[in-house]
Amino acid sequence: GEDECIVCLNVDDMLIASRQKAVIASVKAGIAEKYRIKDMGRARFILGIEIDYDMERRTLGISQKAYTESITKKFGQENAKPCLTPLEPVAKLSRFLENPGEKHWDAGIKVVRYLLKTKDVDIVYDGLLGTQLEAYSDADWAGNRDDRRSVSGVVLMLCGAPVVWLSTFQKTVALSSTEAEYMALMIYEDNQGAMALVKNVGYQARTKHIDIRYHFIREKVVSNEVELEYVDTKNQLADFMTKCLSSKTLRYLMMRSNVGPKLETSNWVGVL
Repeated sequence: GEDECIVCLNVDDMLIASRQKAVIASVKAGIAEKYRIKDMGRARFILGIEIDYDMERRTLGISQKAYTESITKKFGQENAKPCLTPLEPVAKLSRFLENPGEKHWDAGIKVVRYLLKTKDVDIVYDGLLGTQLEAYSDADWAGNRDDRRSVSGVVLMLCGAPVVWLSTFQKTVALSSTEAEYMALMIYEDNQGAMALVKNVGYQARTKHIDIRYHFIREKVVSNEVELEYVDTKNQLADFMTKCLSSKTLRYLMMRSNVGPKLETSNWVGVL
């Protein structure tokens, strides 16, 4: 409602949000009665995240330029040649943390150089697009050559930009791309077989072993709590959460996700 107030607290850093300035002032006063606080004014920076506003366009952008610059400086890469695309740092590099070799170090430096290339990139939320939550789901079937587990990718969008994103290995081995995408299923999906499986109450033999918890989405579709829609692979925003992509494809999906240059710039020249 109009009087709703959200307070985010991490140790001694606090962010207060409300539609009404009077509500914010009241909350601040209440906190100040019991604790010593310092009012920093309108939020511009918190927890390494820079916040940019454009009241005329009703947009809000968040970035981590200072943080990424500190990382590139730490590893001596501030003057290095930027990298256009990163290796999947979690899915691949994190598996070699205990016993890394020289090639793993080189791959890690490539990720740092990708940060150098994208340090001026914001996630931009558009207040004119409304607050309907949208989810994109994708899977790279049997993408892990070691055990053939599939990778699930999920992106949750609000006001035209990501608010939650996830890339993770599925716990069981899927026998088909339909099964892999069904286990990753959320709302926007580019696998017709997975969508048919959700809407069909009958089992097929090869999909019978899928764990019952993945049928939770079927109940939500039947009860009209969620709406399942098909999206072509080109516009599947969760695609870059499951596999390495070309710089052209990555750039396109980032633009579709409102992940791009600072608010004051209007093009992608020099970004990717």
